[in-house]
Amino acid sequence: SMNPIEDELVFRVGSRGREKGEFTNLQGVSAASSGRIVVADSNNQCIQVFSNEGQFKFRFGVRGRSPGQLQRPTGVAVDTNGDIIVADYDNRWVSIFSPEGKFKTKIGAGRLMGPKGVAVDRNGHIIVVDNKSCCVFTFQPNGKLVGRFGGRGATDRHFAGPHFVAVNNKNEIVVTDFHNHSVKVYSADGEFLFKFGSHGEGNGQFNAPTGVAVDSNGNIIVADWGNSRIQVFDSSGSFLSYINTSAEPLYGPQGLALTSDGHVVVADAGNHCFKAYRYLQ
Repeated sequence: SMNPIEDELVFRVGSRGREKGEFTNLQGVSAASSGRIVVADSNNQCIQVFSNEGQFKFRFGVRGRSPGQLQRPTGVAVDTNGDIIVADYDNRWVSIFSPEGKFKTKIGAGRLMGPKGVAVDRNGHIIVVDNKSCCVFTFQPNGKLVGRFGGRGATDRHFAGPHFVAVNNKNEIVVTDFHNHSVKVYSADGEFLFKFGSHGEGNGQFNAPTGVAVDSNGNIIVADWGNSRIQVFDSSGSFLSYINTSAEPLYGPQGLALTSDGHVVVADAGNHCFKAYRYLQ
């Protein structure tokens, strides 16, 4: 090929549609230590589960506004028990399913306005980014509110349409602040620590960041939605590199996760698929 840099694509899965392994507006992705990839298929109102190699396993979810049903699943996370935690934007709550997809409980109803990103911290707390209220909530798995912070605005403690969230190895909360074109890092109890990024196309700049994940070294991987790329930063937010996606260009990437075998998985929403890339930690 003309490109001397070996492309890091491992596989791509999916196309536009409503069948198994097909997607309509996929959003969040999560990877479980058990070796599975979980995808929120937002406009098909379901969750699809794959192996680390991209083999379709099963899907679950039925459209509706009752507990256990899905209306617009966006963020997804997997806890240490393998339970699948789903942020449901239009139902305004977070649903928890067993590893097999059986509904267990819902949390955050009456508090959330439009949850998008979700993550699980070291204490088993569920961290929820409320895109609409521009707040970050921390819940116990039983739904008890532990804390919340944020609000709409442009300061360090505020957000404008925040999207996804990850927890680093220090149990800090890493949030992509979409319309403020930055990534912000907070302590577990919501104290602002630092932020990085500004609006633009250069190294370390963003045009509306979306998915975020943190590797075992604390490096922060960010999907840069408007620039259709993935950037890698060190634990203090200094730009390190891009993941080479040139052979299979991204179009409006959303959620992003690291698999247990060291690949970066990204929801390539505009191309109705998800892709795994080699990633050298």
